[in-house]
Formats: sequence, structure tokens, C-alpha cells
Amino acid sequence: MALVARDGSIDWLCLPDIDSASVFGAMLDAERGGSFAVRPSDRFAVERRYADGTNVLETTFTTGTGSLRLTDAMTLVPPGRLTPLREVVRKVECVHGEVELEWTVVPRFDYGRRHGRVERRADRVIFTDRDLALALSVWGAEPAQHGRIRIAAGEQVLFSLAAADGQPLVLPGRSDTEGRLEYTTTFWRRWSDAKE
Repeated sequence: MALVARDGSIDWLCLPDIDSASVFGAMLDAERGGSFAVRPSDRFAVERRYADGTNVLETTFTTGTGSLRLTDAMTLVPPGRLTPLREVVRKVECVHGEVELEWTVVPRFDYGRRHGRVERRADRVIFTDRDLALALSVWGAEPAQHGRIRIAAGEQVLFSLAAADGQPLVLPGRSDTEGRLEYTTTFWRRWSDAKE
């Protein structure tokens, strides 16, 4: 479970489990809590909704030059696949026009008490603290902890934040990440339809 603010910032996320310490806790302490922000760099208006029949969040940012749709999901694991222990996927699509996108990923471990280590490995940004490791993968833009890119209609940027706790860190590929996002959306729609 993650709390995504209206401005596109994940301000609360505990990993690897819901009862673990937070890695993003800006909800409690905006300066020291940590967050994962994805948003236009210009002023924007916001509309949000869950994709029909799912718990996949869609946020639409509208600026003076265009609009972006941010899709957020905690992915589910298809049976029989090697996948990250936990994964947050954030997919940004330019719906029309052109928009400058910015992001920053600042984990703060143990409710903001520890900063952990940051390193680059295999075109990923790896954050570690004790037994917990997070891998930030970025496709469609420079894989970096902080960045900006101008994207036009039809273009997209995909983020995966994969977690491991006391085990090898699985570094996801783009097609597998997109597949897990699609699987998650389909799973929740089927689950929702079965409950009606």
C-alpha cells in the first residue's frame, strides 16, 4: 500500500511489508521523511481516479502546454515468474501537447531515521539500508535519482521501484514490468467483476 498525494508524490510507503518501517514518510515529516515524486515541472491542475474496477491509480496533470497521465500500481506477481519481492510501477504518458516531467526519489529508511547508501549498478539506482535494497529502473529517460525530460504526445516514461529484503535483488526488465502492470490491472478487474 502506498499513499500518493495529489501532486504525484508517494508520501507514505512501508517496505517490504505493510507493517515494516517506512521508506517514504513525507506524510509525517516533509523535510526528512523521504518521497518519490513524479510531476510536471510547470504549474498544473490535477484530476485523479482509479482505473475502472481496480486499485490502480490514474492521475492526470494538465499544464499550459499539454497533459500527462500518471498510472501508479503496486504490482502483483503472475504465477511461475521470477519477480521482485515488492514493486511500485509508475507509468507516465503524455496525452497531448508537450510537458516537461520531473522526478525525484529520496528514500529515508526506518521512518526517516536513516539515509542508507546510494549507488549506480547496471543502469539502475540502488538504495540500500541493512538488509533492505531498492532498485530504481527508468525507461524512456535517464535512469537517475533526480531528473527532468520533455515528452510529447504518445511518449512515455516508465519507473519501477523494486524491493528485496535479505535476498537477491531482482532487476526487472521493461517488458516484464509492463507485463506486471497489465497483469495487475487485469487481476483487479476480474476480482472486482467476481464480487458483483
